[in-house]
Amino acid sequence: MAGSIIPGTLGMETLSSNTQSQQGTLFNNALPGSIGSNAKALSVQRIIASVTKDWEPPNPRTTPAIIINGKTLAEATAALNRLSEWGIGGGMLRAEAISPGNTSNLDVKLHANLVMRMPIWTGYQTASSAAKKEWDKMFAKLRIHEQRHMDIAIEEADALAASLVGREISEIANLVTKANKTMQKRQYDMDSDTDHGAKTGVPYGDVLLDGSVI
Repeated sequence: MAGSIIPGTLGMETLSSNTQSQQGTLFNNALPGSIGSNAKALSVQRIIASVTKDWEPPNPRTTPAIIINGKTLAEATAALNRLSEWGIGGGMLRAEAISPGNTSNLDVKLHANLVMRMPIWTGYQTASSAAKKEWDKMFAKLRIHEQRHMDIAIEEADALAASLVGREISEIANLVTKANKTMQKRQYDMDSDTDHGAKTGVPYGDVLLDGSVI
């Protein structure tokens, strides 16, 4: 019933196809001698010194809205049950491409692409007090569940940011892809353990709605 955004394996924006131009090359001309001049290419490591995070503070995307139509709570419950997920929380990690060059001590701009989308019941304002109370109870539980999905994304984003510092830029794509795969497994395991939030007595579960309330 509750859901998570499933991160993919796309680690970063498309980099230049010329890996050498990304890593940078320094050419030293040898002193001229009896056999003339030589050009010696020395590979320059482009090391990551810092990471700019776009999730501090978290600013999740909340659109497009999940609109739930229905005049009664029973109709709203039926509309929710037609959805694959009642809410969506999570993220997907992406690093911006770094321009070619020879500079080191680089900063990587890392995006968490956080999402927190919650259902909006169009009939809420005209519903009975009992129906509103039941919807509010479900909504609060659902928010806790989706918040945990988003927290997992932030935890993996923080871990990735720490792991990037001191690495060479050629390692970025693999590290981002690995972090997204780890995040995806954690999100899946959470939904599996809670039956997408439907199980009672487990953390982040008990996302239930009694549609019989009038």
